[in-house]
Amino acid sequence: MSNADIIDHHDLAFDSGDPLNGSLYICRPLGEPRARHCDSLIADLRVAGLWSTTEVKEVPDEHRDAYKQQLSFVEHIRYEIDGSEISIARFDHAKYPSDAKRWEQWKTALDGQLKRI
Repeated sequence: MSNADIIDHHDLAFDSGDPLNGSLYICRPLGEPRARHCDSLIADLRVAGLWSTTEVKEVPDEHRDAYKQQLSFVEHIRYEIDGSEISIARFDHAKYPSDAKRWEQWKTALDGQLKRI
């Protein structure tokens, strides 16, 4: 898996309101509406205290190339949800490093409700 594999084929949602979520993303297939599954997962993460109340941000198309160049891939986990796929990705960035403990909390929260692919 590479930055391009994830960034070119997914829409990426992120939490700009919690520094512990830096460079952690919820990924859905490119063009799939966020409301289909992503918003409910974010709501669940909020209830668990793992996502801020700040408005959800997404990587805009015009920034995809910059994201591919500036992020360092760490891990990607795919889940099956209602016959489709959603995933989470962990990267590192010099300005927005990911937090290993928060990443583990995300995985634990989602593993408790979804099936890994």
